[in-house]
Amino acid sequence: MYFLETKNIGSVQEVTQIQIGQYYQYIINRPKLRTKGILSASSINHQLLALRLFFDFLLDCNEIEYSPARIPKFRISGYNPRNIVTIDEIKLIYKKAKTYQNKAIISCAYGCGLRRNEIANLNVSDIDLKNNTLLVRVAKGGKTRLIPISDKVIFHFKKYLKFHKNNYEQTNYQQLPFFINKNGNRMPGSILNQRLKTIISKTNNDELMSKNITLHCLRHSIAVHLINNGASISFVQTYLGHSSIDTTNLYAIKRKRKSAVLNAFR
Repeated sequence: MYFLETKNIGSVQEVTQIQIGQYYQYIINRPKLRTKGILSASSINHQLLALRLFFDFLLDCNEIEYSPARIPKFRISGYNPRNIVTIDEIKLIYKKAKTYQNKAIISCAYGCGLRRNEIANLNVSDIDLKNNTLLVRVAKGGKTRLIPISDKVIFHFKKYLKFHKNNYEQTNYQQLPFFINKNGNRMPGSILNQRLKTIISKTNNDELMSKNITLHCLRHSIAVHLINNGASISFVQTYLGHSSIDTTNLYAIKRKRKSAVLNAFR
């Protein structure tokens, strides 16, 4: 809006493809406000996508006759959008995740929407089985958040924790890392990601294997599935721990008609 004011434009109805192109040139050269340097390719593409969504919304509401943002997509080199899995594909992944530990890893990434480092940093004490919650102690930006988790995820966690406790009996069991390797050490994010890739390779599903799915892709997938099933943007923002609701709004591109939120977990 500030950019439009500098162009003496006081209404979104006045915006044309020319202003969209000018704004693109502006943001690729604009310095960052909080740190040094210019905006990343990801941030630029997020802004451009947000503009497309905004003008599509105005078009749907009959506030404008055409969308000036409906022009050939700008694409910054080095930016690759993350792939997502379908509901059927996530069911197949769960089916091929034979061990309790593997099912718990998938449940953290998809069922709880955790980032890879958040999964790696989990402790046993962060899982509250009585209240169906998971505590992320140190999230991105140094924040904490409490996540509600479904009965299906709790089921997988209980199975894994029973196995976990039987194999690593210690007086300070609750302070143990949630995911431990054979040597009793915390499992790093790279190994967790490799577990997922191994599981996907066992599906023998060519389409799924071609997507190059990572743990973070599962996090993106649950966001899209929640929105498709009627979850509000503000709920998904809190659920994923996004600092800005603009980031969460990007998932709205695949939003469908509302239905029960927890259908995405079943």
